[in-house]
Amino acid sequence: MKLEIENKNRQCPRCKEALTAFQFNHYQLDRCSCCEGLWLEPDKFKVLTSEFDVYRDDNSDPLFIRKPTPKAEGYLPCACCSKLMTRQNFKDISGVIIDLCIACGIWLDKNELKQIRSFVASGGLGRSQDRQLDKQSQQIQALDDRLSDVELMEKMLHKFSVKRIFFRGF
Repeated sequence: MKLEIENKNRQCPRCKEALTAFQFNHYQLDRCSCCEGLWLEPDKFKVLTSEFDVYRDDNSDPLFIRKPTPKAEGYLPCACCSKLMTRQNFKDISGVIIDLCIACGIWLDKNELKQIRSFVASGGLGRSQDRQLDKQSQQIQALDDRLSDVELMEKMLHKFSVKRIFFRGF
């Protein structure tokens, strides 16, 4: 069921048209009638991209095919506050570039919500977490190596301290 009501408080960052409200999975989202982009508040985005919500939806496609990352384009203004939004790859590996205003919400271009939900349904969140754990493990190993170097340097400085050289000689 799609309920369409005009939301004059927000306008599409791409088309500059007023966003209309419509129903998606029991949530009211704002959509541009021209480009079909979506505006989501952070809490709705978190729920709609959660494994729980995706797995209980029969329309989710578990066969996610990662598309090439689109060419870099200009930053879009926020639909609420008009400040420029940041662009980021959803979960670093999905290939879906979302526009994010930290204070207000997320702008998704046409079909990006479907692509994100397919990414989640295909186990993408688990792969993303595995990648993040590997990265953190490498960072911990690098810190451990640096700590070993500092400990060695501390021992050498203590052994050859200026006081010992001054009072005892070499």
